[in-house]
Amino acid sequence: MTQALSVPRARVFQPTAGAPDTAAFFRITNQGSSSDELVEVTSPSVPGRIALSRHRMTPSGAAYREDTERLQVPARGSLDMSPMSSDVTVPAARPWRVGDRISFDLRFEHSGTVRVRAEVVRPGTPD
Repeated sequence: MTQALSVPRARVFQPTAGAPDTAAFFRITNQGSSSDELVEVTSPSVPGRIALSRHRMTPSGAAYREDTERLQVPARGSLDMSPMSSDVTVPAARPWRVGDRISFDLRFEHSGTVRVRAEVVRPGTPD
């Protein structure tokens, strides 16, 4: 079964001084008739473990992040990561500057691997 996945938007927040991690966000669209799942993200530019994360709320309204094994990309739909939904937690091992491009390999359960280049942006930068 052929999937028609594309990644029209990829960005990573510029690391904050002293913070061990930063976040990357991808908009993944699926033109295909079957859903797929993002199961792993790696990067030749990032040493260490990159984790898929979901953002959750406690009953009292506090936000927290939880690692997850996979993120679903629905058929004829999209996965649109944001600070309010899901992201990719990335070790902040390098001093990236705004405008730098960082390569990431997104591996999907059925569609294989897609390489994208994410632009480094300041946290809070609108889409």
